Amino acid sequence: MPSFYLPLLTENTHTAVIEGEEFHHLSRVKRAAIGDVILLNSGKGHLARGQISSLDKHKAVVAIQEYTFHPAPSPAFAIAFALLKNHHDELLVEKCTELGAQRFFPLDTRYSVRNPGKNTVTRFAKVALAAIKQCDNPWLPVVEQSAPLETALQSFLQQGFTPIVCSERQPGKWLPEGISGSEPHPCFFIGPEGGWAEEELRLFESQGVPEISISNLVLRAETAAITIAAQWNLLNR
Repeated sequence: MPSFYLPLLTENTHTAVIEGEEFHHLSRVKRAAIGDVILLNSGKGHLARGQISSLDKHKAVVAIQEYTFHPAPSPAFAIAFALLKNHHDELLVEKCTELGAQRFFPLDTRYSVRNPGKNTVTRFAKVALAAIKQCDNPWLPVVEQSAPLETALQSFLQQGFTPIVCSERQPGKWLPEGISGSEPHPCFFIGPEGGWAEEELRLFESQGVPEISISNLVLRAETAAITIAAQWNLLNR
């Protein structure tokens, strides 16, 4: 059942009020009626099932019937990616959110095909929100501001993520071999459509960042991100 986003939802919520964009979707798109049972999603681990008790032109009131809390997926993983043409990066964000990515890092790389606009991060956040509502993922991922590769790499390390480069060079090392530590929190680096520049590969090498294969074929960037997210899920099933 698709869910409706209510960021203030907690275990102490007994009556919820849906307004704004979520109300528009509920009333105009889903054409909900009094008595309908819907699912609410906080994006912070909380899901609640409730029944619409009243409905007017501006809001819906929902009586909570059942509440559950879901711990954050562990071990967490993140995706760092260069911006892609034709908004294929939005597909990347959507599908990797469905697969449980908890953080996204847009990158400014040597061969990036476009620069971030003022609404780029906002748009990614909206795509991620739509994805958690559709697949009942109770954890809304964080979308970071776009940053140059070297700056972003230092930020990942400070946040406790383990950078791992998904390489089109096919080094013959696969995901299980590229993971170290008892509780890794990988950040998978997905290169731009033109691949990583030589200086970027040297930067990874100087920081001791492992390089792994994810396919015997050269994948499109968005396919590579979805592939490594699925492989991480399989490894941690």
